[in-house]
Amino acid sequence: MHDFMDYCLRTYFKTIGWNDDNQYSNLCSASRAILDFQTPRGLTFAISKIQFPLLKASYSMNISPILNGSLGYLFTSRPLKVDPSDHVHFMEMIDRFHINYMPKNYPYGNFDNSSDDSKSIGDYLLYGRLFVPTGRLEAIYSRRFSQWMQCVVTAVSDPRSKAASHVTTELQYDVGQWCTELSYTTDGELFGMRGLYNFASYNQEEINSNSNNEELIVQNKMRKKNNDVKAPLVERNVFDVPPESEYDEEVEALKGEWSIGAELYYGVRERSGGVSAGIRYRTLPQFSSQSPLSVTYLINPIMGHMSAAFAAQVSDDLALCPRFDFNMYSYESDLIIGAEWWQRERNEIEGQSSDDAANKNISSQGEVNGIVKATVGTSRGVTLLWEGKYGKTLFSLGLIADLTSRISPIRSIGLQFQYFS
Repeated sequence: MHDFMDYCLRTYFKTIGWNDDNQYSNLCSASRAILDFQTPRGLTFAISKIQFPLLKASYSMNISPILNGSLGYLFTSRPLKVDPSDHVHFMEMIDRFHINYMPKNYPYGNFDNSSDDSKSIGDYLLYGRLFVPTGRLEAIYSRRFSQWMQCVVTAVSDPRSKAASHVTTELQYDVGQWCTELSYTTDGELFGMRGLYNFASYNQEEINSNSNNEELIVQNKMRKKNNDVKAPLVERNVFDVPPESEYDEEVEALKGEWSIGAELYYGVRERSGGVSAGIRYRTLPQFSSQSPLSVTYLINPIMGHMSAAFAAQVSDDLALCPRFDFNMYSYESDLIIGAEWWQRERNEIEGQSSDDAANKNISSQGEVNGIVKATVGTSRGVTLLWEGKYGKTLFSLGLIADLTSRISPIRSIGLQFQYFS
């Protein structure tokens, strides 16, 4: 589960219209949400306060296994719509499987000051977090330069280890169809360049005519299910020509987005570099008859490492993802399988008329109030996570176990509580 500051950071980028999922570093965000989730360790309490729309504060304390804590502050140039924990949308607080598609109709070569995105030009963000008693300091500064460009500077200062202290500067340029990133890190004097290009099998008019509202997508799915129930069963010869509606569904099933990207980096201090490339195919939420899925493949030819993942939502509340890693030089491999189950508030809907019997006792799509994640892998064992909401408090319960160990099968267990107002 995202902490309060991470939730505010995501809200800020969403407010200014910046899509982090269009970056090469987030090419595998769909599979990572199911497989690479973080579990709490020990007992942690986090209390946050919305001082006023421009300033937020957060305080956390870890009681077990060691006593430590942190305090952080976030300031933004524009007000953020952040709800307290008792009214917050639970789906925005969890790292879940989803396909975040934000189409941009930017006029290439022309800048329109009357557009909505022009209002976010010049916006900035300041964030700082201090850990006690270690004295570790983390800071983030983000600045929007233009309709397509922003700069993000992150810094870490650790008095216990000077080697861990570093500053990273990232310049991001995103026009929707492609995105580039230039970065520099003082740790090792590392220069990097990333790029991502999207190939879409749809027309822009189809994107504009289709809605990206999740509620409308759910209604279309329920309407499609009702039509399937009402449709009579008719025997058909295999040589019969299928109806036009089936042709439309087959064509619509091919609509998606292909993305290819690459990364180059070089360390001046170590005089060594690297390269990686990746490809992704994902469906788009605008075409609601498709089941959301994301397929990714990454390869690092210098290290000989490759990774393939397939994430799909098999039902309204269940998402599955397997990932296979393999090294061409050492022949080492790893297989991990994960699942994500959403817990909803379900209500029974009675039919409005006796003639429409198919609509009786159909469970409606209620709001998500909990999520359960589980992974099992050949190298890291079993990981379980349960996140939910109890009253005005958000909680996370995690467990990491190694079933092959006879001495200590449970590696760690943790519980975290969050409250903000």
